[in-house]
Amino acid sequence: MSDTINKTDLSRDMLIEILDQLPSPVYVKDDQTNFVAGNISHCRMIGKSNSELMGRNDFDFHAEDLARQFYAVDNEILKTGVSVVREETAVDAESGQTKVVLTRKARITGDDGRYYIIGTNSDQTEIRKRDDRFKTLAETVPVGVVQIEEGGSVLFSNVLWQQYFGAIENAKIAPDILQKLCERNAAFPGEACKFETTFMMTGGEERHLIVISSGWVKIANSLRTATVSVIDVTEMMQLRSDNEEISRLNRDLAENVRKLNEAQDELVKRGRMEQLGQLTATVAHELRNPLGAVRTSAFLLERKLKDKGMNVETQLERINKGVVRCDNIITQLLDFSRNKALQTNLCDLDHWLAGVLEEECKKLPALVTISCNLALANTEVPIDGSRLERAIVNLVSNASEAMVGQGDDPSKFAVAAPAIHISTDIEGDFARIVVSDNGPGMPPDVLARIREPLFTTKSFGTGLGIPAIEQIANQHGGRLDITSEVGKGARFALYLPLVVKNIEPMVSAA
Repeated sequence: MSDTINKTDLSRDMLIEILDQLPSPVYVKDDQTNFVAGNISHCRMIGKSNSELMGRNDFDFHAEDLARQFYAVDNEILKTGVSVVREETAVDAESGQTKVVLTRKARITGDDGRYYIIGTNSDQTEIRKRDDRFKTLAETVPVGVVQIEEGGSVLFSNVLWQQYFGAIENAKIAPDILQKLCERNAAFPGEACKFETTFMMTGGEERHLIVISSGWVKIANSLRTATVSVIDVTEMMQLRSDNEEISRLNRDLAENVRKLNEAQDELVKRGRMEQLGQLTATVAHELRNPLGAVRTSAFLLERKLKDKGMNVETQLERINKGVVRCDNIITQLLDFSRNKALQTNLCDLDHWLAGVLEEECKKLPALVTISCNLALANTEVPIDGSRLERAIVNLVSNASEAMVGQGDDPSKFAVAAPAIHISTDIEGDFARIVVSDNGPGMPPDVLARIREPLFTTKSFGTGLGIPAIEQIANQHGGRLDITSEVGKGARFALYLPLVVKNIEPMVSAA
């Protein structure tokens, strides 16, 4: 670009007015370093009017040593044409305070062919104060801070940075440190970035650091600098690791406590089952023989008194029902406490189930409707037929009793059209038998306890029916799922594995 002053349409007075509006001092010197122009801000800084400045030089306003510095710089600019940007000190004429100013000077050529110097001053005092405050703050925070120029020259580094990476030598950041940080993040330090890394610090200790760079920021004299902060989070990371380990140990402890509680519950359960098994064996032995005698006697009485007109049929039927009920209770006790190994055989489950249901349906009240959807398509499943039959019978009879009770009084039925639906299908590795009804259903509190032994809502129940069914399912290696909603009936899903599983007995022998 030419250093000749361009002519414009602007008048000289207008140019002077524009310069006078600038807050920074602006002045022009001739090739003898004498002032030939200056705006109001420059006159105010020198403390002289424009007329007092014209034709005079720095020796007329400054100490000789300072004036000689200005003179040497001005002559070098006039000789070489190289612009200068430098910090200088100046005494403000209004306040009498010494200020730091950033001076910019350049050579131009006037219309008369002579060289001139145009200069401007920017007050750097406040900027210096901010820099000083920044440096003071940087020395007090627990963060390593360094301000570097492009090329690695260090403008400032606090004590903590030097403790981390060693003393700054020759105003340069150590090349190996800069290179290692650049390897950790390609954007460092020129782009604004933040990253975590481990670093071998001075003294050979590896530490975990968070490194933050402001990226290059352009400042005076076309320099670009970046402010880099380093935070040592080694202790924080160790604390986080310790917290994670404590959390893991707490989880392990909670899991072990849960397993211990389950083991204790299982031991208590096994102890109770052993007692129940012994009690059941005694009850079965002591009651079934007398029950057999009662059944036989009732049968003989019925034959002898039949057609005699003695009106004892109702009493005999009540005796027979009582015997059947007692026998069922003994069977439930035996089912719940028995742990003999299963005697499984591959069986066409649909065909087997159809036979069981055909016999059981004959025993249900006539008003109960039974429907089936058997969809296993000749699938053979390993089952213990005698035990599984008792589970199916219990599910169907429970569904019937939930809707019609004993079936003696229709006015006490829970639903007007009681219905039971039985279906089979395959789900994953299991054959599923589902028994559902349209009865009253179970409220959540009952559903939560329905699997508990001896819990019952029936006036004539033992509370062992559902636990016994679940026990039979578990012995087969399957499970029992129960869902119910008040007013929408109940659904019992019995899952049986398609292949034989080795299942340990869950209770001691009766």
